[in-house]
Amino acid sequence: MPTMPPTFRSRFQCTKAERDKASDARRGSASSRGYNRAWAEASRGHLRSDPFCRYCALIGEVTPATLVDHLYPHKGDRWLFWFKPFWVSSCKDCHDGFKQRLERKGLAALDLLAQQLGLPTLAEARRADGGGGG
Repeated sequence: MPTMPPTFRSRFQCTKAERDKASDARRGSASSRGYNRAWAEASRGHLRSDPFCRYCALIGEVTPATLVDHLYPHKGDRWLFWFKPFWVSSCKDCHDGFKQRLERKGLAALDLLAQQLGLPTLAEARRADGGGGG
């Protein structure tokens, strides 16, 4: 009976689990990135006032939101983290799929999404807020 030939894996390659562990170590813990009790309370309040996924609404679907997404990745910028106009109610599917793909396309793609959602772009918001911190 035929068998699969052995798969070559260089000793310099690592598994997905190893890459994920290294990535998590670089990112820091959720609480070190600002996702603490204050965020939990604020995001619950946001979902109470805006309970449906705004990304699904763009294509005419009505889906309950399960989390609050930061329209622009804050990467430790406290002003951007707490800038409520950029908090977007989202379902997990949109957050983990559609939105992640847009983030990889860069700032111009996120600016276009902001306009589609009726929100200011990041540059406009920083100007209007007097620079917006970091």
